[in-house]
Amino acid sequence: MAANVQSFDVWSRTKTRRGFAVDELRSVLQKSIRRGWLESAILAAYELYDNGPETEELLWRRLEIIATEDVGYGMRDAPAVIEAINQQRQRMDDRGDRWIFSAHAVRLLTEAKKDRTSMELAMWARGVTESGERTVEVQDWMVDYHTSRGDAMGRDAEHWWSQGGAQLDNQIEGLPTKYGAYLRAQHDKAQAAKG
Repeated sequence: MAANVQSFDVWSRTKTRRGFAVDELRSVLQKSIRRGWLESAILAAYELYDNGPETEELLWRRLEIIATEDVGYGMRDAPAVIEAINQQRQRMDDRGDRWIFSAHAVRLLTEAKKDRTSMELAMWARGVTESGERTVEVQDWMVDYHTSRGDAMGRDAEHWWSQGGAQLDNQIEGLPTKYGAYLRAQHDKAQAAKG
């Protein structure tokens, strides 16, 4: 019989001072945040926080995972926000002050809209690659002067401009185009001078 994946997780064999299994607290935290259950999430977070520095760090590693796996596009900047709150937390010497940062992070993630399509995309990429269903396709126009093979082929900025390397799809509308227009005009002028 194959070993359960949890048998390799040190936290599956660890209890808090109050007798809670640490891996179960981690599970309560994540499942509660997924469902928007703030009080359940904050109590699990406090138990991890209050137990000591090792489980406090475990709490923060799980919050980082939740920000990408469960919140995702529900709050696109969640990973950056959680990182910023964590950095601020680490500057606090007073444990009471430190806890407020943890509580704030839990609240933000719990109350955020949820989306797990980033996790699904990550699992899809791994699945289709490992099964051999899909692989990276390097199209000819992608081999330009930014690559060693393209450079060896003599491809230059003209190739990049004319063959699609410079093409930018899905652009934000309404931004100033003055600078890009200038660069394209300079390129066109240089090409005309070459004859």
